Amino acid sequence: MRFQGSTPQNRKLLTESAKWRVDLKTSTYYAEHAADIAARYESVASPVAMYFSLAFAHGARVLDVGAGSGRDLAALLKHGFEGFGVEPSAGFREAAASAHPELSGRLADAALPNLGEPFGGGFDGVLCSAVLMHLPEADLFDSAFALRRALKPHGRLLISLPAVRPDLGADDRDVHGRLFKPYTAGYIQLLFERLGFQLIGNWETDDALQRARTRWTTLLFELRAGGPLRAVDQIEGILNRDRKVATYKLALFRALAEIAIQEPRSAQWRTTGEVAVPIARIAERWLIYFWPIFASQRFVPQSQSEGAGAAKPLAFRATMSALMQAFAGQGEHGGLSAWHSAWTTGSLPVEVVQLQMAALRRIADAIRYGPVAFSGGSLETGAVFGYDSAARTVLMSGELWRELSLLGHWIVDAVIVRWASLTERFAHRQAIGAGDVLPLLLARPSPDRTTALARQIFIASGVDRCTWSDRPISPRRFAVDHVIPFSLWGNNDLWNLVPADAGINGLKSDKLPHAELLMHRRAAIVLHWNRLRDATPEAFDRQAAHLLGRAPGGAMGWENDLFGCLRQAVELTALQRGIERWSPANAVM
Repeated sequence: MRFQGSTPQNRKLLTESAKWRVDLKTSTYYAEHAADIAARYESVASPVAMYFSLAFAHGARVLDVGAGSGRDLAALLKHGFEGFGVEPSAGFREAAASAHPELSGRLADAALPNLGEPFGGGFDGVLCSAVLMHLPEADLFDSAFALRRALKPHGRLLISLPAVRPDLGADDRDVHGRLFKPYTAGYIQLLFERLGFQLIGNWETDDALQRARTRWTTLLFELRAGGPLRAVDQIEGILNRDRKVATYKLALFRALAEIAIQEPRSAQWRTTGEVAVPIARIAERWLIYFWPIFASQRFVPQSQSEGAGAAKPLAFRATMSALMQAFAGQGEHGGLSAWHSAWTTGSLPVEVVQLQMAALRRIADAIRYGPVAFSGGSLETGAVFGYDSAARTVLMSGELWRELSLLGHWIVDAVIVRWASLTERFAHRQAIGAGDVLPLLLARPSPDRTTALARQIFIASGVDRCTWSDRPISPRRFAVDHVIPFSLWGNNDLWNLVPADAGINGLKSDKLPHAELLMHRRAAIVLHWNRLRDATPEAFDRQAAHLLGRAPGGAMGWENDLFGCLRQAVELTALQRGIERWSPANAVM
């Protein structure tokens, strides 16, 4: 967006909007109309003040993020709290100082997501009322992380956001151009739970300004010191007590847990509180899981019927075997790596694409009519999954999805062990033990082929400096690094590959880059993405869609969105798995 003319007023608005990472049109509107909007806010009592005594201990040190007219901050002081506030709009700060002289020295210029440590940080509570809906999704995670950093352990976070806002257009903007992203309470709850918060309060109220059909949700969280763990009784019940005549239920939970960890935006939160996951993404993971098993030189049964020698193989064994035949003799596990490299880089022959599509269709049918239909039969709640035929998605409760998101890496490990054990039971006639099956379940496509392709692209496009250290790289020392280590995710997508000096790559090893390092090297990473995308647009977009939740296509700002997703993936992996962080400054060169 470009301001017409170079008047002092326009330059002031542009400077203020650039500083305020809330959407540009939104911040511009507030900057231009601050006095009138502040007067309207002051005309009604604080709609969140009724929750202060529930949320915060008397005398607690509380930060109001997005203080606006100062109304809520003044109410905090009146209720006996040690209140401070941040507000990026100079107009709002001036209005607040005029209406509430008691706020002198308690209101600073700062905004999400670059909140910093206002007033020294370390707050007992944070209030964030009517702010998050103005944030583009690319900034939402960093903003949530900034709120977390502002709190002490066991600190409280009080958030309000629209539950119903009927006056928005297709672009999520009101008539004034302000952005109102439709973040649901369930979506926001999961975001903060993944950062170690626990939801302890949830209320819905009418609009304080009496706007027709507008309602608000207020959420109260507590930051737990013990980590973001949740009970998984329902999942455990299915895995432990449900009748299993095939390995399907284990494969389903493994796929869902991996998707929840590695590509959460593939899932869609619905207003009903359900979460929908595309069955195609589940089927693609099953293809990788079962490939080494079907490629084994010994027949490894995956159902009770196969183990008994009955002439009823798995529903998709034949179609998968036809696909696998095209890669026979091309490396370990029946050409698993050769197939995966050809698929992910878009170089499969047409006839092989047709074989793969047929296999995926049969796998999707097996998922839909098998574990989706019957998981939960041993529980009082009955079946826990549903299926949307029109959208071709597997449905589950938001609570179940939270469990998969918060404990996914534990669930994956547990499922693999139980899968090996169940296979041993099916294969007792073939004398196949769990120890024989585990290597097959842990097999992953090798990264060598794709990293070699990325290396060729980087060298051909003139890359001669290390992404992490910015030191020159000679062709002899040219390596390709996985931003999120392959050992953690097994992810070889192009967005996860960057050029690095071989020595630096060895020092980084299986560590995650430090948050400051990622931000410092953002421009280099985005430049490498564009190089890879220019060379292999179809492959890059398909793989980026896994992390982004949509294909970049021709959308503006896809780099910001994808980088935000990468940042979130790195931080959550570090938090949930306790992975060591790394930067060249801390390494011995």
